[in-house]
Amino acid sequence: MTAYQESHRQRLFVTADDFGISPRANRNTLYLMSIGKINRVGIMVHGEISNKEVSELARSGLKLDIHLDILHKFADKRTRRRSVILRSIGFLGKIMTGKLSTKKIRTDWQQQIEKFHEIFGKYPDGVNSHEHVHFFPPFFKIALGLQEKYNIPYIRFGNSLSMPHHKIVSYVLHLLRVINMKACNRSNCVSTNSLVSLDWIKDVDAFLNSPPEGTTEIACHPELAEDFVKIKSYF
Repeated sequence: MTAYQESHRQRLFVTADDFGISPRANRNTLYLMSIGKINRVGIMVHGEISNKEVSELARSGLKLDIHLDILHKFADKRTRRRSVILRSIGFLGKIMTGKLSTKKIRTDWQQQIEKFHEIFGKYPDGVNSHEHVHFFPPFFKIALGLQEKYNIPYIRFGNSLSMPHHKIVSYVLHLLRVINMKACNRSNCVSTNSLVSLDWIKDVDAFLNSPPEGTTEIACHPELAEDFVKIKSYF
């Protein structure tokens, strides 16, 4: 990394999502943590997390976020992401069939935050979610309410259109962000200026030479080989 890139690195915050989704995710995250490559960890409290792993995370000094999920069905041994279209269809299908409702989500997410407190002896440092479901406007209001209730200082809500090249999911998140902005402003929610998923970055050197203005959260998934190598090599 060049000196120029190093100066930009101070504005980039790498979050390892999906801690608990699989032993591989945990192992890779803890390794990246041990060599100083990540800043935050998104933790799935209904996942697989050992007491030893809890201790390592608690001693790390990193920001430990709640990685909220719905239905607690995790794809362990995941090697690639489903397309945004398939994810959207599945998500909307759960809403239409009544498997998801604001009442159910509010109760479940509150229980997840309470379980986080039981595990770590404190409430989360931030709020994010599996496959960004908290951006869905009715669920975003729930996330904001719980953030206020538990005095959680940070929520993932950065602008996803701050890079020259985009994927469909970045446009979807941007649209949802626009819809949610009024609620965010009312709550004075704190987030980075930009949000970038690591798989959106094809040329990491170019990105590091000219990152978005302001602060940027880079969400990654260490259980995926490509993400693991990128974080280890470039950050």
